Amino acid sequence: MAQRFLVSTTHHLLAIDPEERKLWRVHSGSGLYYGLAKDDKERLYVGCRNAVLGPQDESVRETEAGSILVLDRGLRPIDELQPPFPLRDVHGMDCFDGRLWVTCSFDNMVAIRDLTTGEWSRWYPAPNPNDRGHDVHHFNTVCRMEGQICIVAHRFGPSELLFYDRDTLQLNSAIALGAYSHDVFRIKGAIATCSSRDGRMVSMRDDEVRTGNVPRGIALTPSGNLMGISVNSRRAERHVQSGILRWYTPDWHFRADYLLPRVGMVLAILEAGEDAYDWENLEVWREAEITAGEYNRLAPGNLYEPNSFSGCAGRRAMEWHAAEESHCWSASRRATLSIHINPGETRLRVRLGSALPGPYGVEIRLGETLLGVAQFSEPGIQDNQYGLPVGLAGSVQLSFQVPHLWRPAETISGNLDERLLGVAVYEVTLAL
Repeated sequence: MAQRFLVSTTHHLLAIDPEERKLWRVHSGSGLYYGLAKDDKERLYVGCRNAVLGPQDESVRETEAGSILVLDRGLRPIDELQPPFPLRDVHGMDCFDGRLWVTCSFDNMVAIRDLTTGEWSRWYPAPNPNDRGHDVHHFNTVCRMEGQICIVAHRFGPSELLFYDRDTLQLNSAIALGAYSHDVFRIKGAIATCSSRDGRMVSMRDDEVRTGNVPRGIALTPSGNLMGISVNSRRAERHVQSGILRWYTPDWHFRADYLLPRVGMVLAILEAGEDAYDWENLEVWREAEITAGEYNRLAPGNLYEPNSFSGCAGRRAMEWHAAEESHCWSASRRATLSIHINPGETRLRVRLGSALPGPYGVEIRLGETLLGVAQFSEPGIQDNQYGLPVGLAGSVQLSFQVPHLWRPAETISGNLDERLLGVAVYEVTLAL
């Protein structure tokens, strides 16, 4: 059976059937579109900020007047909701307990609409009253989970999942998970989120999927999992970027990337089934660039570049010199990088360089397993590819071992570099 999803982006509300490789445009002109929700009558609610340019200061966000677009089962607008107070910086939302819940990050608030009476109210989840009206926690996700209300507090850094009692709205507990986090869901029974700053999906049980860039927006179904990925860019440039939809099997093996030119950011994804809505009259969207069997060309998320080595080596940062523009020199005889292998990735490509006049060998190891040896007879750059052990997935240690370190000032005439160097690593790439 086909599986269809609604996708909100900066400029458009789109629909996609990833198995049939079909996309449609549902609505445009009220972006930035964000939160998506549906009620028990299959009506759809779409958060609209009615402004697409990234806010540069608080005065711009302060004047926002967001609204909630209501669509019927024919995916036609039938209403536009605006409460008696402003909806500023609308983010994620959900329908449950007969109410529509809308996170409004600018005011550190959740707006609530009673779907029976139409009445609106405001809820300030932060325990400190002084945080009201200030974007302190950057609440961006609200949903029902484990019989409670769960809110994601982005916090502009290490993030928290906050759990509240559904009757009293009192805080029950908080869980630290991810950084600049968005969305909350389950992987193999464990609570998970998109750690947007780190370019990965993380869970309470250490399950992880590497995406690169900014993962945000996700829907998990028995047919497959769809994730949104936005390109890393400055806020003022986000509205002109292209977005990516990544289609996985239910066990997180890559299927295809859908590159969506000039849609801005991908912000939310909602499962829409196949039979609940009328898709026939929608405008077909033909601008997607689809890649299967390999990641997309714009933001593949499978590449470790020079700053990864000195910046992501953690406790092993002393093993690497500061990253240069195109490469990073190892500073120890065995220098290690933590990498994450996604399910279904089978190959490892490394681009290495030596500047030592004369022979030099570099052992490439995955844990203690020797993948191969890069042999240099003279200074130069090599590209090497290695097969990964079948079924290997998860975080592993990739190391580069050299027989000795060398000092350019002592080895190369006229060179003043006094550092002890090993091998230059230009990039590490994981491939399907």
